[in-house]
Amino acid sequence: MTERFDADAIVVGSGFGGAVAAARLAQAGFSVVVLERGRRWRLGDFPRKPELKDGWLWDLDRGLFDIRWLDNMGSVQAAGWGGGSLVYANVFARPFSETLDDRWPAHLRREQLDPYYDLAAHMMGVSPVGEDPRTGKLPPRTELMEQLLKNTDKDEATVRPNLAVTFGDPDTWRPNIHGAPRRGCAFVGECVIGCNHGAKNTLDYTYLAAAENAGARAVTDAQVTRIERDGDGYRVFASTPSEPDAPPRAWSAPKVVLAAGAVATNELLLRSRDVHRTLPRLSHQLGKGFSGNGDFLTLAELRGRRPDMTTGPTITTNTVLDVPEGRRPVWYQVQDGAFPPPLNALFDAILPARRVRDWWQRSVRHTDRRQTFTVLAMGKDSGKGTLRLDARGDATLAWNNRWQAQLYRSQTRVGPAVAHLLDARLYNPFTWSLMRRTITVHALGGVRSGPDAAAGVVDDAGEVHGYPGLFVMDGSVIPAATGVNPSATILATAERSVETIIRRSGRPEWRASEWDSVVPGEIPEDAAYVSQSRLHATTRGDGVVFEEQMATGPREHPRMVVSLRAEIPGMDPFLTDEAHTVPMRGVIDVDDVATQMEISGSMSLFPDGRAEAMVYALRFDDDHGRPWRLSGTKVVRSRHPMDLLAGLTTLRTEISPVDGDPAETQRFVITIGPRDLARLGMSLTGRAFTLPRRLRALARFASFFMTSALRRRRAS
Repeated sequence: MTERFDADAIVVGSGFGGAVAAARLAQAGFSVVVLERGRRWRLGDFPRKPELKDGWLWDLDRGLFDIRWLDNMGSVQAAGWGGGSLVYANVFARPFSETLDDRWPAHLRREQLDPYYDLAAHMMGVSPVGEDPRTGKLPPRTELMEQLLKNTDKDEATVRPNLAVTFGDPDTWRPNIHGAPRRGCAFVGECVIGCNHGAKNTLDYTYLAAAENAGARAVTDAQVTRIERDGDGYRVFASTPSEPDAPPRAWSAPKVVLAAGAVATNELLLRSRDVHRTLPRLSHQLGKGFSGNGDFLTLAELRGRRPDMTTGPTITTNTVLDVPEGRRPVWYQVQDGAFPPPLNALFDAILPARRVRDWWQRSVRHTDRRQTFTVLAMGKDSGKGTLRLDARGDATLAWNNRWQAQLYRSQTRVGPAVAHLLDARLYNPFTWSLMRRTITVHALGGVRSGPDAAAGVVDDAGEVHGYPGLFVMDGSVIPAATGVNPSATILATAERSVETIIRRSGRPEWRASEWDSVVPGEIPEDAAYVSQSRLHATTRGDGVVFEEQMATGPREHPRMVVSLRAEIPGMDPFLTDEAHTVPMRGVIDVDDVATQMEISGSMSLFPDGRAEAMVYALRFDDDHGRPWRLSGTKVVRSRHPMDLLAGLTTLRTEISPVDGDPAETQRFVITIGPRDLARLGMSLTGRAFTLPRRLRALARFASFFMTSALRRRRAS
């Protein structure tokens, strides 16, 4: 560093990107100054009183939460040493590769970033929720959500995500890998309003601790307002929020890393280009591609007497959903969220008619506030928002809800289904129900990467085109919605970027010292996505279900009765399958062989290239546990209506032991009687998320069945 610079590098912001940049640059031997507008929040400092002046709002008394209204969208972020990690819900999740579109360049895809995800997971100390050490049980909310889809085709969709939380003895302090004291989670559900217990692995106890251990200098109460070129470096000016009338302070360095969050970083760069004109060559792509990460929040109010839903970390489960809308799937995830009692008390204090609301809750609804929790959804919004400056030089957002109508429609439709499964009332926030304004806690985009200034604002290392030494390393460089909680992606992206920067600075072999201790861990969300991706492939076009019962004549002996449930998971794969396979399962009753035994297998319905109308291949165990096979065919002899009906309702079948004597083979003719035929028709239903899709699936099946039956070539 030359003497005229204050440091080798200035980092603006101490959130997920800035903390990584500060730690790695300091560890590599650079002198680093980190400028943070907020304060250091110590244990016990986070607001809890039901009074807004207790430190809740940045605009009121430099408090914890900064709420920005960007015209058509609200953005919530944190202010303090540690940035968004102070109030996020701890989730460390990776986006699923198959859901990333062409807006994601190669350097931001899983193949490139997975090692850096592993490094970040090691630094943050992540693991899924387990049992509360004080009760020996899972949080009731976790159990509730894990039962939601159990015994359905989506039972693998719900997982426990990795959380940046220390679990274990809640009363014993131990140093983490950065030497910062931590103790086990107390399961009080207050993660999103600041952890006063000391279990949340926020950045001030992980990356920022590593940065300060390596010599980085923290400057809090410093809000950056201006950046300008200073010879071969940059000068950064900051105001003092606690002293509004104090003159601005300035620092200079050859390297500056902007990591103030997507809204503030875009705002700072837009001002530098369009107001101060200190960085006039910034790309015209600046501000484009803004995303709210598809955030959507509802409140679930459980009916009846239920356990306390406020216990445990804020988020404990993640459910991956693939809901068809129009002609394409809408992927998103749903998470449970504790609604902290102190936050509930704050809302009670500031909303009008508190006594009336208390009476209504207690006497009419018969609910307890501790039985209320949030249902958080994240998906793939359009990412077509554009951040601009208004007349005062503040960021405003051009955003159109119609761009993501399918996502919002799908998310609002899931609400009633979840409410039914939970036996709960679900409420949308008034900002959506009355104002049609979404709220995001995951602002992303606006500083996309590209090979030059015409295509992007920064290169693949986050260096600003036309301004060497100026870098961006926060959510603004994420090119589109991640579809998951984005903090892990910001961390991994920043790890890769800062490593590239250090190597470009004359240390081509440099790597973080923690690499030798990194052990790749489980990625729960990948398992959920894989299971739902497979399910999606088998259920394209939606499904059809019907039931049939066939039996020998009532006076015949031995007598056979077979009751089957047939389920076509998806009409698209069914129609493209030459065998037109229909999975079946049910119960079989055969005199002297099997008494009400389970039977399963498949039927080929009008298989291509064969004369038979239907071919059955099923298996069951007899009363002694021996496996048997059942095979049979239905054949159409004529297109005459009566012959056609007889052919489609008569199954010529045989049963034989799988490993037994062929002499034990028995043959039967079983038929669908008039009453059973009527029941079959009544049982025919579509399987889909909405009524129009169910009707469409039924119509496609009916068309296939009738056309195939009438065109069937006559059997010899």
